[in-house]
Amino acid sequence: MSNNPQILRSEVVLEKYGKTLAGKTVLITGVSDHSIAGELAIQLSAADPKLLILTARAESKVAGIQEKIRSAKPNVETRFLNMDLSDLNAVRSAVRDLDDVSHIDHLVSVAGVMFPPYSKTKDGFESQLGVNYLANFLLVKLLLPKVHAAGADSSVVIMASSMVRQGKIDFDDFNFSDGQTYDPMVAYGQSNAARVMFVKRLGEKLKNEKIRVFSVDPGAVQTGLQRHCPPGFIDQVAELVNAGTMVDMDGNQIEIPPWTTTSEGAATVITGMTDPTIAGYNGSYLSQNAVADHELHTHINDEDNWIKLWKLSEDLTREKFSL
Repeated sequence: MSNNPQILRSEVVLEKYGKTLAGKTVLITGVSDHSIAGELAIQLSAADPKLLILTARAESKVAGIQEKIRSAKPNVETRFLNMDLSDLNAVRSAVRDLDDVSHIDHLVSVAGVMFPPYSKTKDGFESQLGVNYLANFLLVKLLLPKVHAAGADSSVVIMASSMVRQGKIDFDDFNFSDGQTYDPMVAYGQSNAARVMFVKRLGEKLKNEKIRVFSVDPGAVQTGLQRHCPPGFIDQVAELVNAGTMVDMDGNQIEIPPWTTTSEGAATVITGMTDPTIAGYNGSYLSQNAVADHELHTHINDEDNWIKLWKLSEDLTREKFSL
C-alpha cells in the first residue's frame, strides 16, 4: 500500500492486517460518539484486542462506544481514562492512572480542536498548539516506556490534517502575541505542522528500535471537530481550489480531499498501526492509506526545524525527552 494512495474502509484494512492486533493493548485519545476515534475503537474491537483504553474529558463521552463494543465483542475489555489535553498536569495525572498497565502496543492520538476562538490552555499556550501538539508531545514522552515494553512493531500514531500543507511553526510568536494576531486557520495549520514534524523526529530516533511512528491525514470527515468552522467554510475552500488559488507554503496547488465516512477516516490510522509495507518509512506522513511525504513543504521537511521544535517543546512542557 505504501505507494498506492486510495480511500479504503477500515474493514478492508483490518481484513488484510487485523490479525496482528489480537491480544494487544491500545490507547486511543479523543473518543466520543460520531468521532473518528470512536469509530476507530469500534473497528479495532473486531480484531480481538485484549484492552482498549479510551480517553476523553468525561466518561459520558465514551459510554456509548463502550456499550457498542460490549454488545458486539464482549470478550474485549474497555477502560475509560480521564484526560484533559488542555492541562499538562491533567495529562501527567492520567498517565499515573495507568501504573497498573505494563505495556501499550499501540498509542493512537486522535483528539484535537479546530478553529476555536482565541484562548489559552491552563499552561498558557494558544489552545490549538497546546491541545493538538504540546499535550501529545508530553503524552508520548510519558508513555513511551510502556510502548517500548510492548516490543517490536508497537506503534505511535498521531492524527494530523491535510491543512498541514499550509502550516508552519512561528518560532518567534507561536502564541500569536497573546491573541492580537490570532488567525484560527493559521493556528490550526501550525499545530498540525508541529505534530507532523514531531513525528518526523521521533520516527528517526526510534527507527532502529522497530517502533512504528506515523502521522496521519484522515481525509475530510464530518465530525464534531468542525463545530467552530464558519458557515460555508467548505464551499469557500472549494471555490479557492477551483480558482487555483489555494496553495501550500511552497506555492504548490493543494487538492482538497473528498468527504468520507468515519470508517474511511479511521482506515489510515489502522494502516499506520499495522501495514507491514510501510515499516521502512518510519516517521512518515500518511494520507489515503499510503506514504505521502511528497505532499509536505520545505518548512516541514527541514530537519533543523525538527530539532528546533523538539527543544522548544521540551522547554514549554518542562520535560526532557531523552532518547
